Amino acid sequence: MIRDRVRSARGIAAAALIAIAATFLRGAAPPPVDGAQTDLSYTSAAVWTVDPAHGRVHVLLNVNATSHAADSGGRRYFYPGLQLTLPLSTAEYAALDGNGQSLPLSVIATTPSGVVVNVGFRQPLYSGQSGAFELKFDLVDRGGSTDRDLRIGQDIVSFPVSAFGSPGTSGGSVTVVFPASLIVQEQFGALATSTDSFGQTVFSSGPVADSTALNAWFTASRTVPASDFRVLQVVVGPIDATLRYWADDPGWADQVARVLKSGYPVLSELIGLGDPASKSLTIEEATTQGIGGFSGEYDPAASMVRVSYFADPIVVLHEVAHMWFNNDLASGRWIDEGFASFYAEQAVLRLGLPDHAPALNTSLMRAAIPLNDWTDAGAPGTPTEAYLYGASLAAVRQIAALAGTDGLRKVWAEAQAGTNAYPQPGANSAVLQGGVTEWRRLLDLLEQTTGQSYTAIWRQWVVTSAEAATLHDRDSARADYASTEAAAGGWILPPDAQSAMSGWDFGTATALLGQVRAVLTMRRQIDDAAPNEDTTPPATLRTIFERVGTAAALAEAEQELAALDSLSAARRAQANSKGAARAVGLLGIDPEADLASARKVFAAGDIATAHSLAESARSAWAGATGVGQVRILGTAAGTAGVLLLIALFIWTRSGRRKENKRSSVATSPTEQRDA
Repeated sequence: MIRDRVRSARGIAAAALIAIAATFLRGAAPPPVDGAQTDLSYTSAAVWTVDPAHGRVHVLLNVNATSHAADSGGRRYFYPGLQLTLPLSTAEYAALDGNGQSLPLSVIATTPSGVVVNVGFRQPLYSGQSGAFELKFDLVDRGGSTDRDLRIGQDIVSFPVSAFGSPGTSGGSVTVVFPASLIVQEQFGALATSTDSFGQTVFSSGPVADSTALNAWFTASRTVPASDFRVLQVVVGPIDATLRYWADDPGWADQVARVLKSGYPVLSELIGLGDPASKSLTIEEATTQGIGGFSGEYDPAASMVRVSYFADPIVVLHEVAHMWFNNDLASGRWIDEGFASFYAEQAVLRLGLPDHAPALNTSLMRAAIPLNDWTDAGAPGTPTEAYLYGASLAAVRQIAALAGTDGLRKVWAEAQAGTNAYPQPGANSAVLQGGVTEWRRLLDLLEQTTGQSYTAIWRQWVVTSAEAATLHDRDSARADYASTEAAAGGWILPPDAQSAMSGWDFGTATALLGQVRAVLTMRRQIDDAAPNEDTTPPATLRTIFERVGTAAALAEAEQELAALDSLSAARRAQANSKGAARAVGLLGIDPEADLASARKVFAAGDIATAHSLAESARSAWAGATGVGQVRILGTAAGTAGVLLLIALFIWTRSGRRKENKRSSVATSPTEQRDA
């Protein structure tokens, strides 16, 4: 529930309307009697009786007047009557003596201070004499603007109360009586309260030391049954508004309808987000007591606004602005209230309507607390709460002065879209969800979007002492982020670095940014090394850097550098591999094709395959000479072995022939003898 406080001290100035004065008349009687030149004092017991059914407050003064004139020189002085100044909104004057007989009464003048009446005494008051009479009149509500202070009707009664008496004269008193049907709030005055036998609420001052020092203000209302409301339908653009107002106050509905029709389009244009999500709105007339002492409240769940009977244009538009600022677009009491007040104020100024925006003064500044300490339950009805309303608007005015209307529109668009506060503008369409726009994110969005610094405003108005320490860490991290972003040369910094910054986890952010710079250093090394290896850097590193995260980018950069090292090693091995043995060693394999493929797949981003192919090519070239030599030696050895075998075979065959010949010569005679 979003609520806004009613104007304070509205009765202080109005109380002057019922300040009274006695103007002393000099009378004359037949000589030797002469007109008096000295004072006449009086006191009164004033009874104010509220009559909502007839729209009146009946006032009865029991006046006691005393002449302090001093006769001299044979002359006597007297007062023929008493002159009093009554409130402007009075009627039905009557004066009676102690016997109930009418006394002469005339209206002398109507001045800005009130209605001046003269009551004639039944007998002139001579020196030391006293006289008493009753003066009756009614306080009436003559209508007019809905924001008038004096209201007397069946649903609402709000009026000032004063005592009547001579300055400095003690003994006067005030009693105010309300019927049991009304719920009464004494806004100021500090009178004692009680309930009489009829259930009426009675406020009493008792005897006062100085009647002119007593001033009070009362507001009373009844609980209006649903059946007693009247309804007015109003369509403003896409908004279908239902105005529910008291039967005896049609002026409220007329005022709200006028303000809504003229003010809603201005609000929508100033905020710049188009129409709010909800297209229906109920605005109901209420008393300040009925909404917890506030002048208005907005219930986003029911899309309902309750506005006090004042129907102050800035209050109406403030509550309508809550259709955008309602803990949905942004969270934080001061953000919602401050910007609702700001846009309402801008609208009423543009429309030329009265500006009753919350204001700060010296007294309220003594109740100051950080805006971040303002919660929905924050100190209702206290000077602290009044300060918070004024301070939130003061802070927002300073923000708007730096951001400008267009800058704020861009910030709200970013907040509504949920974009991250830290992506590099214009790099690509990869957008992270930035989360709820609370005071930290609002500061980030403002500074990233408008290029201005708002830290001083946050220190002055927003943060607690504990939170102020984080602003220093933030300044250091943002400087680190900015320099790293510049070094990235158009690449969006990794999402984990952005997330750490957005989450105000500045320790993590600083560590990640150090790793990011290491990746950027390796990127430069890759950019420098790739042409030497007759290839180009793949797009993979940028994609991983911008969309996956710092650790993955670091691993990718290391792998790309390792692959380039393999390509370089293969290239060097190719250059170092010469001679006949190399040619023999490469028989049946094609390392040049492997190296060409390695360069191609590296550029395409297949780093593992590039590394494998380059290593295969390097290995082939590096071992080609040895393999060739082995092959040559093997071939030679094989050939020698064959020749040796052939020689051995030949030699063996030759030996066998000779042996056979010798055997044949030796055996022949023996054979003959046996025969």
